[in-house]
Amino acid sequence: MSTSIDTGQHRRRVRLTPVDAIQVSSEGSRAGEGPVTLGQLNILQWLRHDADHPNAVLRVELPVLDGRSVDDVVETAAVLVARHESLRTTYVWGEHPRQVVAATSTFTLHVCALDGGPWGPRDRSAVAGRLLVWLGERRDTAATTLRMAVATDEQGTVIACVAGFSHLAVDFGAIEVLKREFTEMLAHPDRRQVGEPRHQPLDQAELEATPAERRRTRAANDYVRELARRQPRCLLALPGATRSGESLAVELSSPAAAMAVRQVAARTRSSRSSVVLAATCAVLARRTGYRELVFPSLSSNRFDRHLVDFVGPLAQGNLVAVEVGDRSFDALVKHTWTAVLEASKHARYDGVERGASDERIQYERGVHFLYDPLFNSLVPESWSGVTAGLRHRPDEIIAALRRTALRWRPLPYDATPVRLNLHEVDGRVLLDLWCADTGLVPRAEVESLLLAVERLLVGAAVGDLDASRTREVIGLDPVTRTSNWVLVDSCWVDLAEVQQLLDEALAPSTARVFGSVDGRDLVAYLTATDAVRTPEQAHARCLAALPGRLNAIAPRHYVLCPTAPADASDPAAWPPPLTTGTGR
Repeated sequence: MSTSIDTGQHRRRVRLTPVDAIQVSSEGSRAGEGPVTLGQLNILQWLRHDADHPNAVLRVELPVLDGRSVDDVVETAAVLVARHESLRTTYVWGEHPRQVVAATSTFTLHVCALDGGPWGPRDRSAVAGRLLVWLGERRDTAATTLRMAVATDEQGTVIACVAGFSHLAVDFGAIEVLKREFTEMLAHPDRRQVGEPRHQPLDQAELEATPAERRRTRAANDYVRELARRQPRCLLALPGATRSGESLAVELSSPAAAMAVRQVAARTRSSRSSVVLAATCAVLARRTGYRELVFPSLSSNRFDRHLVDFVGPLAQGNLVAVEVGDRSFDALVKHTWTAVLEASKHARYDGVERGASDERIQYERGVHFLYDPLFNSLVPESWSGVTAGLRHRPDEIIAALRRTALRWRPLPYDATPVRLNLHEVDGRVLLDLWCADTGLVPRAEVESLLLAVERLLVGAAVGDLDASRTREVIGLDPVTRTSNWVLVDSCWVDLAEVQQLLDEALAPSTARVFGSVDGRDLVAYLTATDAVRTPEQAHARCLAALPGRLNAIAPRHYVLCPTAPADASDPAAWPPPLTTGTGR
């Protein structure tokens, strides 16, 4: 059996022929069982609802050196599995999930031969890309924690190596640790040893059970709960949105922005990733009209010394609050840096408790959270490190704009309307923006947002920009909204979409929504029926019908009347109510 694909590089065709499936055995220093960590619990929570989620398995290329054999890879991988208990762990689901570490473990290393030749280092990227696709297409239900595959040339030399890790075993921070150790052991056979004991997930679970860590977890949940009460339902809500079913990602590659970011970071003594985030917030604030942005991000949670080289899932979503207001750009960068650090301090929490808290807040606010834009920094510096920037002349930065590139690609469907990923800041800023549906956020909008971020970064390279100049450099107008749009409870709401919600949720009742009545926001008048006789019943029905409606929230007040007037669009025409209330 063989598979092939045109790579577009060197006009070569990568054809893989499976030739072997090696069972690699490892023996660690201990076996054990215990509660799951907060990071593992976080992954379990969303896998429980979507076991086939695209990120349930993280597939990555592992760096290989020239001239290495399959035996070298086998020996190195065996040590990695022996060294890191998360790669030998299975999980017991249930009300109180547990992790079970085996003393010995076996995983499969698939060996594929490359047809044709010769093959060399310059082909590695193309071969690894094809190998990742091949590994992802294989269905191997027995391999839940780790699978690997290598591609070899006619001499048996490994050209590329890839791995698929269960997200329960690793996050991207852990993968960077594994990559580093894998490369080191491939280069130095004498270092292919398990080494001294290190902090493992079982140890982390034990630590998290201590009184001090429990207090830290409670504080984190309190922090997230407070911000969740101010989080918009959808940060980028655009008028006229209709679903198209098409998802895509647009990638900005900008050497000029990287030069600018380095200089702004040095000037403000902030991380480069926070400079990019600050520019992104300024652009979104200008476009949406929000003065404060509350949105989900991700924290690596690798701040404690014993967690720097930890192999296990630590990253969790947090909420960041950035008040853009009328700050200058430098002040916004510093504020953003502080906001990110504050959010990261509260980014290790109990996922079950947070889930329950989110449900309560959604019920009280009458919203259904959409986690956008999810800003995810994947650069090695993560959220830390002050950069002493090299100085670039303004003309050098402007000249580098000629090398800016926008590339787009189809994207597997993701329920998140918008997601921003920062991949690089060295040499170029590589920032991509995922859009779950181009009918909701068109490709032209995505591209204009990315280019505005670049413009702002380049504009701020030579010096600070006041708020007025920041808006001028961004070069985008605020979203134009008709009077049918209202800002309620931190959410831009389309009254027409709320009306559609009422028509669906409360039928056969006659119902009308009003943006404001007698100083109360988002009021629904409706006729009482056998199924809906109280505000609580009306609210429950509206919440049930809310998911999938991007620009609607449930009414904040319900007025139930015995009949509807001839002109239901006039709130004063409705008869005296039978009952009123928030339904909460």
